Parts: sequence; C-alpha cells; structure tokens
Amino acid sequence: MKYHYSKKEGWLGNPCGLVYFKNRYHLFFQVNPESPRYGRMHWGHAISDDLISWEECPVALSPDEELSCNSGSAVVHDGKIWLFYTSLSFDYTETVCAAYSEDGMSFTRCSQNPVAVMPAGGTKFRDPFVMRYGKGFLMLTGACVEGVAKVLMFESDNLINWRYKGEFLSDSRFGSVIEAPQLIEADGRWVFIIQSEKHLPTKVLFATGDLNGDGFVFDDEKDPFKPVEIGNDLLNPVTFTDREGAAVLMAWMFSTKMNSSAVSIPREITVNRNGGICMIPYGELRNRTVRESSFVSFGAGRLRVHFEGRTLFDKAYRECPEINVIEDVGTVEVFLDGGRETVSVFVC
Repeated sequence: MKYHYSKKEGWLGNPCGLVYFKNRYHLFFQVNPESPRYGRMHWGHAISDDLISWEECPVALSPDEELSCNSGSAVVHDGKIWLFYTSLSFDYTETVCAAYSEDGMSFTRCSQNPVAVMPAGGTKFRDPFVMRYGKGFLMLTGACVEGVAKVLMFESDNLINWRYKGEFLSDSRFGSVIEAPQLIEADGRWVFIIQSEKHLPTKVLFATGDLNGDGFVFDDEKDPFKPVEIGNDLLNPVTFTDREGAAVLMAWMFSTKMNSSAVSIPREITVNRNGGICMIPYGELRNRTVRESSFVSFGAGRLRVHFEGRTLFDKAYRECPEINVIEDVGTVEVFLDGGRETVSVFVC
C-alpha cells in the first residue's frame, strides 16, 4: 500500500499510540505475529519521517506473565517513550501496565505494574489514554461499571503512581463499555473522541468542549457527540500533536467481511468557526487526493462507494457534496465538504 501502514504477515489490529521522539514519528499497534487472526496480542512498532512511509521495527511488547498486551497509548516524558497498555490476565482481568524506553526501540516493563486497576463494581477496564495536563498527567480509560459504559479518569505526577479521580463520562446509551477514549486540542477547542459499543449511528463519535481538572464541559450539552466518520470500516482512533502543533488522528481500517486491515492515512483534525469538527488528509496527502474516482459516484441524490457492481456505502444528500478521495490498494477514503464528513471503506 502506498499511503497506509499494513502487514503482509500475522494479524494487524488497531493502532495504540503515536509519538514524536528523537526526530522520528513512532507508531504502535496491535499485532499477532504468530497467526493471521486475532490471538495473543503484541505491540507492533514502526517509524516514519512523514507519517506516510513507514519502516517496520521489532515488536515493542510481547505477552509475559499475561494472556495478551491489549490496546493503550504512548507518551514522551523525560527523554523516554512510555507505553500504557491493557494487560489481560489468564483469568481475563484487565489492568493498566506501563513500559518505557530511552532509545525508542527496547522497552522495559515498569516494576510497579500494574499502575492502575479497575474500581469496585467494574467488569471491563481498557484502552488507557495518557496525556500531559497541567503540571502532571491525565489518564482516561474505557470501562464498564455495574453494567454501564463509562470513561474513568486518573491523574499522576510521575506516570507511575496514579490516583483515581472519578467518572469522566457515564452513559448507558453507548452500551456496556466505551473504548478508545481520546482527547486532543485543535484550534483552541478540546476534542473528545470515544468508540461506542453501539452504532449511534456509527461507533466512533466526536464532541467539543472545555477540559478542566474535574472533567469535560461539552459545548452541546443536549447532544454532545457527533459522527464525523460515517463509514463502517474505521475504528479505534488514536490522536497526537505533531512536531508542528497539528492535531493528528490515525485509526484502524478493518473489514469484517473481507478480514482485511490497515492503519488509515493520517488526518488533521480542525474545528471550524461554527464549532464543527473536520478531518482532512494530513500534509502532503492533500496533494494526493482526486476529485473523480471510479469507486465513488453521486446521482439521484445519493452518494455511493462501489466496486465491481457491489454498493459498499450509500447515503442520501440534498445536493452533491464537495468530494475528495484518497485511493490506495483495496481502500478508499472519502472526504466530503472539506472534511465535515469522511467515509472509509475497504473495497477489495
């Protein structure tokens, strides 16, 4: 693939973290190197100068005294890359563990692991997202507590000792668990991203608001979460700020029908004057878009993505939106009206 990170061997899962460290971008992702299907998950690792062309590195984390090293995030602090991952035990208990590296290649597990555990009443506790905030660090985790989907909040001064602060979000509309919580600042606003267990109408949802030490104040309190990605093949986003200060998102492109997976192209997140969230191709990729694609058509008030007579996406519009398309081997990523909506589809 020209613009997407993918693997020819093993099973590629979702991205786990993005950081800029020692003049290179580092991408971490779920991978099963032992089989072309989901199994005992490891953390794969790749590096890049531009977020487009990737060089594969040795596996960063492998299961040790656990069943699987599941999803999480990465952050740079004090000359080290820190990885925070969901450690799944052989009895299926989820805890948050950490590992660090001074050279960006060899990682050492923290001797104090686990660094965070689920609160009382919890049955699911996963996808730790860690970021700098104020003079310390903030951690969000997806969770299920007493059958309700939640995002939980922790704080730390040193990335090792974490204090539970309480619920950041709680809403049964999202099902029994929220996954992949993310926070990123763009154009002076905070963007809060979650993955719902249910389709509402899609799983990946975005909200804007203000972040304070106690929680998140939504700009739209009645209906805070909106879809930006409206296709079905984009999941588990990760975000970070690049070396120029741009808010960047990458995600897992996965088709259950085709059992195909890749990491999406990088997208820059912007917030327009009306508070709407947009995603546009990152950097040089803006010059690689096409206005006309054999995979995308508009007619009779409907936008369609199709391949060899099969309609893979279909939505009604009052008028034809502005269309920009990134085509790659087996994939199409469509950006509508300057990124107000995006559609990501595996076509073959």
